Amino acid sequence: MGTFIVGMAVILCVLLAVRSMVRDKRNGKSHCGGDCSQCKGHCN
Repeated sequence: MGTFIVGMAVILCVLLAVRSMVRDKRNGKSHCGGDCSQCKGHCN
């Protein structure tokens, strides 16, 4: 039973993280923002 509860908690955390990333993307908030000077060279 404990394994099930912990598994559900992990799944919930993953779903909340994905939801937050989707909301940020929709609102135009991204880590890079398309400005390579802000990405410190990680843009391709």
